[in-house]
Amino acid sequence: MIKAIIFDFDGLIFDTETFEQQSFEEVFNYYQETFPKEEWLKSIGSSGDFNPYEELLKRNTHLSEEEVEKQREDHYQRIIQNKGPRAGVLEYIKRAKQLQLHLCLASSSSRKWITSHLQMIGIDINQFDFISTSDDVTQVKPDPELYNRVLDHFDLQPSEAIVFEDSPNGSLAAIRASIPCVIVPNSVTQQLQFDDRISLQLTSKEEKSLDEVIEFVETSIG
Repeated sequence: MIKAIIFDFDGLIFDTETFEQQSFEEVFNYYQETFPKEEWLKSIGSSGDFNPYEELLKRNTHLSEEEVEKQREDHYQRIIQNKGPRAGVLEYIKRAKQLQLHLCLASSSSRKWITSHLQMIGIDINQFDFISTSDDVTQVKPDPELYNRVLDHFDLQPSEAIVFEDSPNGSLAAIRASIPCVIVPNSVTQQLQFDDRISLQLTSKEEKSLDEVIEFVETSIG
């Protein structure tokens, strides 16, 4: 029986990844440079060491990384104004609470990042019973540590939870923790290749209700 729902944050609850890609592309276009999209995509859901500005800075030596990143952050903040959570998120949260399931977040981002974005999109952080972030672990996704913390906190078996993810790095972390994983990719991550061991892939949370997803996963496990 499923006892916990675990959400990723970036790209899953709020589509930061699509908005970040747009902000990068706007800045690179301003400098008439090509954004290294393919390499950047590999880091989504994790905290890879890839520096997207490296080649741009080599060809524009008068610029500093701090200056360019500040420009990109300004673009990002403008883009996300008046944006809301992804489709179906609020309905899933509400239903999880009605079903008295543990509602959790597990993200490779920092708690500060998550808190500020949840506040901006009008989701009360106190609705989540447990939050596992990069501040709490030594390894982020695709390492399973973030998800194992959730299981340990509630003393759950992996089969008693469902992870909702949008990226290959995130889904691999769930798979390595042996937790059934449902993929709901966004416009950026839908072009990426996912592991065959995921339990289910949806185009949107509106495609299936939370009850339908739980039934599907429990039947698959059984």
